[in-house]
Order: sequence, then C-alpha cells, then structure tokens
Amino acid sequence: MHNLLDMLRYKSEGTDIDFKSAQYRFTNGSENDKSELLKDILAIANSWRDGTGYILLGFKDQRPNPAEVVGIHDSIDDSRIQQFVNSKVKPKLTFSYEEHLYEGKTIGIISIPKQKRPFYLTNAYGKLKSNVVYVRRGSSTDEAEPVETIAMGHEDNGRAEMKIELSLRTADNDTLPLNLTHTYLHFTEEFPDFERPSKPLGPFGILDVSSMYRENRHFWREYAEYMRINKALIVLRLVLLNRSGVQLSNAKVELTIEKTDFHVQIIAESDLPEEPKPTSNMLDSGIFKGGPLFHKDNKLEIIEGAQVPECHIRLGSLLPGEQASSELIAVLPEGPGRIRFRLRVLGGELATPIEQEYSIETTGERISLDFKGFREYDTAEQRSDG
Repeated sequence: MHNLLDMLRYKSEGTDIDFKSAQYRFTNGSENDKSELLKDILAIANSWRDGTGYILLGFKDQRPNPAEVVGIHDSIDDSRIQQFVNSKVKPKLTFSYEEHLYEGKTIGIISIPKQKRPFYLTNAYGKLKSNVVYVRRGSSTDEAEPVETIAMGHEDNGRAEMKIELSLRTADNDTLPLNLTHTYLHFTEEFPDFERPSKPLGPFGILDVSSMYRENRHFWREYAEYMRINKALIVLRLVLLNRSGVQLSNAKVELTIEKTDFHVQIIAESDLPEEPKPTSNMLDSGIFKGGPLFHKDNKLEIIEGAQVPECHIRLGSLLPGEQASSELIAVLPEGPGRIRFRLRVLGGELATPIEQEYSIETTGERISLDFKGFREYDTAEQRSDG
C-alpha cells in the first residue's frame, strides 16, 4: 500500500484521483455533509478512466508538487460506508475504504475499480438530485449530459467480465507436477568446526600463497544445511494471464500454505544459500559480492510471523492478453506429505478476489544422520553424480 501511495501523491487530481485534506463529516454529519461523500464516489465511479480511481483522505493538493500528507483525525468503518452508499446508489457499486499509517499520519483511501456505468441515486439526498449521473471532469465534478450517459452504457455493455488465469509453474516454466519425490535430511548432532593443517611459510620465509585463504570454520554446518535445503526444495513460479477485454491494474497474488504434518517454509529463490566453500580469499572482503541483499525482488514479500507460510506477489498492471510471472519461489518442507496452496488474486478491476487451491503430494525418504553418516552420504552422492 505504501508503494501505491508514494505513486499516487505525485499525480495531479484528475478523473482517477481526488485529494481531500480532511475526513468526510460522516459519523455525526447532516445529509448535506454525507452527500459530499456520495457525490465524490459517484463522480469517480462514472469518470472516463482506464483503471482504478482513488479518493485520498488526509492529502492536501500541492500541484505541481507532490500532495502534502496532513492526515485525518476521524475514523470511519468500511462496512458503514458500504451500507450507506449501496442503500442510495443504483446499480450496486463496488469500492473499498481503508485507513493506514503513512509518514506518521493516519490517512484514508477509497478505491473504486472500473466497472459498468452509469451510477446514480434513485432518490434525492442532501445536495444531490435523483436520476442524475455525476461525473468527474478533470479535477471538478459535473452532471453528465444525456448523450454522455448513453455513451457510458454503450462502452461498458461491451465490456466482458474479468477473466483471469493463474497457474503454478516449475523453474523451467512447465506445469508444476502433482507428485514430487525428494529426500529429507535431518541431523542428530551439532557438526564440528572445519579445520585443515596450518600452512608453513614458503621458501625464504615468504608466506605460502595458499595461506592467503582463510578457513571457513562453519563449512560443515553450512554445507549440511545447503544439502538439506537442495534435497527437499520445491521451486515454483506464479504466472498470471489476463484474458479479459480490459486492463487489470495493480495485480497482486497472495499465496498461503495450509498447515501440514511437517514444517514448511516459503523463501525467495534469490535468498537461498549458495554452495559454501571450505576456504575464502582473505583479499576478498565480500563487500562487493552479490547475494540476496543486492538482487532480491521487492515485488515478492514473505510475510514474517504469519500463522501459516504466506507470501504476497505484486505483478503490476496487465493489458488484455498479457501475462506476468513472479520471481522463483522456494517451498521447503521438512518431510513428505500433502501441500495445499491457497491463492487469492486481487486487482483494481476485480470486484472480489479470485480464489483457488492447488495441491501437490510429496513423497520420499527421511534420513537421520550424524556427522560421520553425513560424510559417508555425501561421498556416496558425489560418486553417483560422477
């Protein structure tokens, strides 16, 4: 949400955005006060725009500079606004109201997806007339001309319902199999530090070149963890296809995993550990190395502290016929069993989230190893690979 607000405050008021420096007088407001809220929502809903329209509360228009964040002091419950608006407006209007903390101040955001128009009041209310279509023109609100109202209906009647396809793919972009076989390693003791015999000075008292490399005393522990992860790892990506006749804006996918018999983690593929080395070059400070900090995709958010493994993926806007895919996502189960993914697709033009489930069955052996057993297992694996 913060990224969206960062973007919107740099835009000027228009057919898809309206800044309000104060909260609407709704809770103890008169009909005239409440009709201001109705009028602004109707005007954005009926406006000529390509994507979602927004009313931002707690922002002061400072064009041509970014809108100033001034905050709001009164809170309104979304359900009360929903009930109020849809008791007055025809046909049913889809919108949402949320409050967030932004730059240390409470702000409100009313989001109005693009949907079939026109919207109007069946009965006069406050300052508003019945059966009049209010529309936003630039940064002002006006009554639509009859010919404009007809044009709205013609344009939107030809608009197909949103058709969105979401699929889970492998790293090679194949369909994710329903059955997978892995090996699940577990270690029964703390592995020792890695040590090598110290290197003596070379001829003439010059330090041997090999001593320029320092030992990685954590090598055995890091290597065991690397092996454990890669033996059990499921790597996938999400692919979203917009088969609708209109753009899907601000597309977001929420992925959660139901509780399983064994612990399951979700990790960004870019955050997976690289294969460790027993030694490292002392001249290499590591400052300029790559790694997760440098190439992590900020569009993938792993939800820390969630009751079940969860991640959110932002895919931006998709034109009709366009598809977008996430970065690779690593799913790491500690043992075999069924893994059930719950997926929710959200977007500016979706009245309600699209929800679906996807299940895979993982099978394979669970192996418990002490340090000696791990060394023997690793040796046997390298021979089989060779």
